[in-house]
Amino acid sequence: MNTITHTNPNGKTVLVNVGPNANIGPNATIGENANIGSYSTIGENATIGPNATIGENATIDPNAIIRENVTIGKNAIIRENAIIRENAIIGKNAIIRQDAIIGRNAIIGKNAIIGENAIIGENSYIGWNAIIGRNATIAPGSIVG
Repeated sequence: MNTITHTNPNGKTVLVNVGPNANIGPNATIGENANIGSYSTIGENATIGPNATIGENATIDPNAIIRENVTIGKNAIIRENAIIRENAIIGKNAIIRQDAIIGRNAIIGKNAIIGENAIIGENSYIGWNAIIGRNATIAPGSIVG
């Protein structure tokens, strides 16, 4: 990874660690000390919080919001307008569909799929290969999977 300076839409310049062939779209906001893995794509108007880690070959679609200290695994896909709250972990190959909300400290296992408009409560655990349907709500502190 190389440390680069990135100027956010608000004019603030931050230091970001970026792997080879990563793509940061126009008007993306990147927090200080974020790590963007090789071959990853950060979409237009997406937000990546401070100290967040985006794994290799991950895709963050336009307008998605990744908060502070979030970890996104290798090959994970975060669709448009999804929100991943502070300290959440998204496993490798997981898919978070558009408009889904992942609560603080939640863990989404590898290969899991979270449906469109689903809400995963804070401190919840969604296991490997689990599928959470469209518009589902998982209560805080739940274990699924």
